[in-house]
Amino acid sequence: MEILTRPSPTAFRRANIAVPAVATAYRASPQPQDGRRERLRCQAVTTAIEFHRLKAAWLELAAQCRRPSPFRGWDFAVEWWRHFVLGQVGRATGNFQIILVHGDDDLVVGIVPLYEERTKGAAGVGLRLQPFGRSYSFEAMSDEPIALFHREHERAALEAVKAYLTQHARAGTWDIAVIRGATPAAGARRAPVRLKPHTAEVVRPADGPMLVRLPRRWDVFRKGLSKSMRDNLSYYPKRLDREVGAWAIRAARTVPEVALATEALIALHRERSRSRVGKPHCDHIPTATHAAFMRRWFQRLARRGAITVMVFETSAGIRAAQAFLEPVFEPVANPLSDPSREHAGSADVYYSGHGEDVYRFSALTLLTAAWLQQSIARGMASVRFPPGSLSWSGRWGASPGEAVDELSLYAMNSGTVLRAIARRCSLRLRGD
Repeated sequence: MEILTRPSPTAFRRANIAVPAVATAYRASPQPQDGRRERLRCQAVTTAIEFHRLKAAWLELAAQCRRPSPFRGWDFAVEWWRHFVLGQVGRATGNFQIILVHGDDDLVVGIVPLYEERTKGAAGVGLRLQPFGRSYSFEAMSDEPIALFHREHERAALEAVKAYLTQHARAGTWDIAVIRGATPAAGARRAPVRLKPHTAEVVRPADGPMLVRLPRRWDVFRKGLSKSMRDNLSYYPKRLDREVGAWAIRAARTVPEVALATEALIALHRERSRSRVGKPHCDHIPTATHAAFMRRWFQRLARRGAITVMVFETSAGIRAAQAFLEPVFEPVANPLSDPSREHAGSADVYYSGHGEDVYRFSALTLLTAAWLQQSIARGMASVRFPPGSLSWSGRWGASPGEAVDELSLYAMNSGTVLRAIARRCSLRLRGD
C-alpha cells in the first residue's frame, strides 16, 4: 500500500481565525498539599469578551482533566460557541453562561459552559441549560459534551456547580440543566433520582469512548486482529490493483492539505448518508453551519499539528476520507523503543465518508489501517472510537471505556413540573 503526502501548495493561504490572545487572571489549580478541604466558589461568564479571556485557563485545565479530549479543548469550544450558540442554530437562544469553579487563591478547578435551548411542549415553552456539544434540536458534532474538571477536584467541583445552579433555580429562569463529564466515584452507591429543595437530580451513566490500546509495532497489532480482518487487509489492496488500477492513500496534515481534504470529507460524508449501498448512515454535517464549523475547527487543529485527514484516491479523484484527531506529538529519536510512550497520548477517530464506487473495496478500513500503522510508528499509545461503536471499532480490538455521569437538574417550580409532565406524556403517546 502506498502512503503519499502531497507537498503544500505555496500559493494556498488561509485566513488566521484564532482569537487574539488576551491576558487572563484565571489559572488551573493543583491539589492542596496540606490535606485541608477547599472552599470552592462559582462565577458565571456571560459575555464574549470574558469568554475569550478564558483561553489560557481553559487550555491549562483541559490538560489536567482525567481524560483529555479534543472535544473539550479550546479549539472545539470556541468554534462550537461561535457557530451554534451565537448562530442560534435549532432552538438555541444565543444566551450562554460559562460557570467557573474557583478554588483557593482564585485558581480555576472547573469550567462548565452552558447555553440556553428552548423546550417546547403542551404546557408552553421553557428553557434548558445544555453543555456545549449537546443538543436536542440539532446535530451537535460530538459525543462528549463539555465539562472541565481538574482530576483532583472532580466531585467537589461538580457539587459546587450543582449548588450554584440550585441557587438560581428559585428564580424560574430555566427548567432543566444538564452537566456531563464527571467520573462516577469508585464503589459509590447512588440513587438515580434525588429530590432536594428547589431541584430534582436525575443521574444516568453515559457510555465513554471505545478504547484500543496500541503496541509498539504494527506487526504485533496486526497479529492480534481476527483472521478475517487480517485477510481483508491483504485481500482488498490486491482486488483494488486488479479492478481499479492506480490508487493511493495519503495523509493530509498541513493547513492547506487539511483544508482541501476537509472539503472532500464533507462531500463524501453527505454522499455516504444518501447512499443505498451498505448500512444506512446519518448525516452529521446536515447544514452549511455544520460544514463551516468543521472547516474552522479543523483549520485550528491543523495549525497545531493535531489532525490528520486520510484520503483514498483513484483516477476519479478522492473517493473516501476520514478525520483523526491527534495529540501534538513530541519528537522522539526512536519512538518504538521509548519505554513509557506517555507523551504520545490518545487520538480520536472522527467522521468519515466514501463514494458508492469504493464501498466494495472497504476503503475506510484501509484508511484506518494505514493511519494506525503510521500512528504506531510515531509512538501513539491508544485510540478512542465513538461511544457505542462496537460493531465498527470491535474489529480493531476496541473495548468499552470508562463511563461518565450525566446529571440533569430539574427546577422544581410549577411551570417546570407542568412542562415536564407534558413532555413525558407526549413521548409516551409517540411510543418513545
